[in-house]
Amino acid sequence: MASVVVALAVFVGSAARVLPTLLAVPIQHNLGWQTSDVAWPITLGIAVSALAAPLAAHGLERSGVRSSLFASLVLLAASLASTTFATAPWHLVVAWGLGLGFSGSLSASILAVTIGSRDEAAHCGTRFGLLASMQFLGSAAGLLAASRAADAAGWRDVFHVAAAAALTTAFASIAFVRTGTGAAPRRPASGRGGCPRAMGTNRRLWVFAAIFFICGASTSGLIDGGLGILCMGTGLGLPSSADVLVIAVLGSAAGSAASGFLADRYPSRILLALYFAARAIALIWLPFTGLSVVELSRFGAFYGVDAALTFPALVRLMPANLGHRNLSATMGWMSVAHVAGAVITSASVGYLGLAAYAVGFAVVGLVCLLAAGLVLLLKDAPRETAGSNR
Repeated sequence: MASVVVALAVFVGSAARVLPTLLAVPIQHNLGWQTSDVAWPITLGIAVSALAAPLAAHGLERSGVRSSLFASLVLLAASLASTTFATAPWHLVVAWGLGLGFSGSLSASILAVTIGSRDEAAHCGTRFGLLASMQFLGSAAGLLAASRAADAAGWRDVFHVAAAAALTTAFASIAFVRTGTGAAPRRPASGRGGCPRAMGTNRRLWVFAAIFFICGASTSGLIDGGLGILCMGTGLGLPSSADVLVIAVLGSAAGSAASGFLADRYPSRILLALYFAARAIALIWLPFTGLSVVELSRFGAFYGVDAALTFPALVRLMPANLGHRNLSATMGWMSVAHVAGAVITSASVGYLGLAAYAVGFAVVGLVCLLAAGLVLLLKDAPRETAGSNR
């Protein structure tokens, strides 16, 4: 039951956190504000979420999943509810920039790597993939439900319902998640699985940071924030553009679950190299298509799957290269690297504009080839010890 409630919390939280991006324009028009008044709080929220991720991971290791999840969901509910009372732009800075930002710092990735790495290490990739897939399913559900409910009932009612759902899930986590669930994995008996110490381990830590940076640049930075703009910029209407985004998100859910299964059965290092190479080919190929709704949908489906394939495989590699201790904290810092890559890419593409998208896609595609090479510098988990806690 505890795992089901945690998965539900990830689903509800992901569905709720897409609301500001989805409903920013209706809110702006309704309140008579400038575009920057709703765009700036969203950007601040992403930055706060990334910078606070190590703090959230530390709290998760100290307090366990139940307390951390409850605090995150209550803060999320309060931020969503307070949005409906906004009368000045600074209210959204507090609600979205700080409230949603700090609540989002306890990400599905941090929860998944903490829960998925416990006990049966041979299946941590599968459990991570299934839990992470709930994040994508939640985002898709939020996009579909909120886009239709906002037209029928108004954006304030949508935020009220989302706040109530988050608060209900928070109390469910208190009722059904045991104290200590998801605490840090047991310390290896040999004492050799701790935090990075040796020069070789430190080098691999920087390799992981670079890979996460490139992963963020090629997914969140280039696609999550730019695919919808690209669709509408090529002449697609809002419904068609939204459909392409939903296809990409659903592809991510399928890719996350599939990757977890594969990572537990095949060498994660080889899988990751193939994932990044396929991503590079897709990015370089897209500008040479006609950019029709069919081609963009096909790209969205493939890219959604590929974008989600990397995380479970990376989680399988982290203990073998960095040790088993403090995986949550390590994932917190990797989240910072991931968002840093996303922010830099998003800002660069935004500065260059839609006319230069082909160059941006090609450059990021080439960088993905670099990530495929960096993966080969890591060592894979010993297959004969995959089922033990070392």
